[in-house]
Amino acid sequence: MDKKKTKVKILASSHPQFDEIIDLPPEGIEYEVDRVKTKYHGWITEKKIDLHNKILKILPIPRMTSTKTNGDIVHSTRGIIQIFQKKPWIIDCECGSVFTSFNWKAMKNPIVRKIIMHALKSKNCKKILPQSNAAKEDLRKKIGNKNFEKIKHKVEVLYLAMRPNKEKKIKRKDKKIILSFVGIHGFYGKGTHDLLKTYEKLTKKYNNLELKMKCDEFPEKYKKYKKLPGLKVFTKYLPKKELFKKLYLESDVFVLPTMKDHYGVVLLEAMSAGLPLIGTNSFTLPELIKDGKNGFLIKTRYSWEMYPDNYTQEKIKEDFEQKHPKIINQLIEKISILIENKKLREKMGKESRKMIEDENGQFSIKKRNRQLKKIYEECLNSSTN
Repeated sequence: MDKKKTKVKILASSHPQFDEIIDLPPEGIEYEVDRVKTKYHGWITEKKIDLHNKILKILPIPRMTSTKTNGDIVHSTRGIIQIFQKKPWIIDCECGSVFTSFNWKAMKNPIVRKIIMHALKSKNCKKILPQSNAAKEDLRKKIGNKNFEKIKHKVEVLYLAMRPNKEKKIKRKDKKIILSFVGIHGFYGKGTHDLLKTYEKLTKKYNNLELKMKCDEFPEKYKKYKKLPGLKVFTKYLPKKELFKKLYLESDVFVLPTMKDHYGVVLLEAMSAGLPLIGTNSFTLPELIKDGKNGFLIKTRYSWEMYPDNYTQEKIKEDFEQKHPKIINQLIEKISILIENKKLREKMGKESRKMIEDENGQFSIKKRNRQLKKIYEECLNSSTN
């Protein structure tokens, strides 16, 4: 006779990170899925975030709901706090201001903080799960040390995980070096313009390069870069299988010079395809890219979390849209190392895959599931005591 499964109601968006939880649950866990059907970061999602930010100016309320379920536990996500929740619940957060749709100034509002803290301190809120150490420290910063001390016994970092891609890297016989980049919804924030300038300079140094980019349409002043030799740009939607085939599995190096990401799930995808990584030291990226081991880190002072709270979004946008020669020079240096050293490329690519594939790999499904199962069990046990 089968052991009774623990039923968990999980709130999920269409983001691919939730495929890795819903499709591959911990042993003994059965998910009841409440999933947003709209395209992730599509028009509807962006408008909902904009609407929440407008509401915050008039009525200071964080993201919140009261989830109904016959399950045993509620797994709330994306900083959506539970109110009037009688079931034990846990919540994940990708950064400290996720509770207010990434409006960090709203987190200073005493009413907003009071609502959030009331929920997080409640007896039925059992665990608060930052998705990285960077997210944990940002949570501390956004709610303040005094408030963090009141809930720190509930806080536990739970990294996102990724299954290894079943199809391994395509072995090409050509002499090309193919770079790949996936960065949508933020041409400048993702560092797309810096990478284009980097690639332009690299093509004058090497004649065997290609750059495959999945991104938004270029701003007018950058459309001229589409004529660069070996550049292939994909702006239309690509299903996951096609994305892997065209952007990851044929590539030699994955590059993401982002300034705006909270996590960078595309890096996990590149790791699952066995690619060496090059990215900035922005927020969570240093926890995914072990400098010199599975890739290289590029130093930037323009990452979103490095700005003080009194900076306006307009000023940050202006900084993002600048050309960043120091970043470009670092990108040229690190990409050149990997272009010229095939053994290092392969070694770093194997390290990336190992972090996903090994049972104890930092971003492996098995490690994540062991930790998550334990969290659910502790959540239930503390409710019955």
